[in-house]
Amino acid sequence: SVADFDLNYFWHWSKFTDYVQCVLTFTGVTGYITYLWLDSSLFVETLGFLAVFTEAMLGVPQLYRNYQNRSTEGMSIKMVLMWTSGDTFKTVYFILNQAPFQFSICGLLQVFVDIAILLQVYLYSHYPQKPVSHTAHPASTKAL
Repeated sequence: SVADFDLNYFWHWSKFTDYVQCVLTFTGVTGYITYLWLDSSLFVETLGFLAVFTEAMLGVPQLYRNYQNRSTEGMSIKMVLMWTSGDTFKTVYFILNQAPFQFSICGLLQVFVDIAILLQVYLYSHYPQKPVSHTAHPASTKAL
């Protein structure tokens, strides 16, 4: 449908098959481009950085949603603690084994985002904010 091409509705697929088709097309196109540019050190390094940077940013939408709602209600604290411990161990491993610089930097970025989310948990549970009406955020019923 036309809405599938509107960026405001990008992840609101009208049919599951449209989603699968998008993922398969994206994978095929990027796989082919990667195959063509595999000998380019700049391309491979850029692709690697984008991969670790994207992973480092995984917690940012949750951090932002918590900030918008002034609450961490419904969020799994155990999940964030697991994220934080895993990201910390991974970053220490990168640093101790002198992994490429971008791995250590992105690992530290992940740990900082995790700690920021944990700080939100503490602040919003010990110093409750005025709750934001969930009707003001129609997407709030969707999980991040």
